[in-house]
Amino acid sequence: MTADKKAIQKVKAEFPPVALPRSVFFRARFVSGSRLRPLPLVQPQKAELVQTLRRFELFAKLPLKILREIASATTVRLYRRGEFLWRRDDKVTDIVLLDAGFVKAARRDRNGVSKTYGLYGPGDCLGLFATFAGMKHSIDAVALNEGLKAICIDAAVILKFAETSPPLSSNLHGQLTRFTEALIKKIEIISAGTMPQRLAVLMLQLIERYGVDRKDDRVHLPISFTLEQLSEIIDARLETVARVLGDWKRAGWLSIDATGCHFSHLDKIRELLVD
Repeated sequence: MTADKKAIQKVKAEFPPVALPRSVFFRARFVSGSRLRPLPLVQPQKAELVQTLRRFELFAKLPLKILREIASATTVRLYRRGEFLWRRDDKVTDIVLLDAGFVKAARRDRNGVSKTYGLYGPGDCLGLFATFAGMKHSIDAVALNEGLKAICIDAAVILKFAETSPPLSSNLHGQLTRFTEALIKKIEIISAGTMPQRLAVLMLQLIERYGVDRKDDRVHLPISFTLEQLSEIIDARLETVARVLGDWKRAGWLSIDATGCHFSHLDKIRELLVD
């Protein structure tokens, strides 16, 4: 037996192979571009879909007859983290209501670098702008959470009722305004100044819309971002984002766990924006 083989056997004896679950290779499979297995989901009955649609501002006050027809053209889908709801230049087929989870609107620049233009969460509606403009999707829509739940409605059905239902038409206008506001908020983040200020603006915007369990200067933001996601959104280096978050944690302003971000001193976060 050669010296090399003896060395290999010694290493194997000291460090025996470990059987790892397939789930640990999820990131690698995603990067390689192979197709992911869809998450299992049993489609709800029409009556349940009607109740689900009523929870959204867009459909809250519509007549039951119209809601039933819309429910007939509705499919519920689950997405894995990193999975595309659609890609840039895809044809618009559905209006998407976010029931659980968050989506980033992004597109790649000429150098292939992804840039985030908006964040959307529970209660938001996606795909309206492209639908009413009669254009293809101008951005990618990417799930930020494992198990993101989307209510997908045939866009042609929405267009049909938009012409005959004044309440729906009015609500659609409000949703289009919200889409524009998301782009404005992105501009506010990028123009906020220093990197800690940009991160503070992002967090305060998300807290304003999605924060729960508010008490004094404490609030829970039920979403956890990766360092890569945050660095892309606020246009900063990953190492710098990690350093600033570390400073916030050591100061007792922030803690992060599996349920999201817990802020203990929002007043300190706001003070970062005072020049």
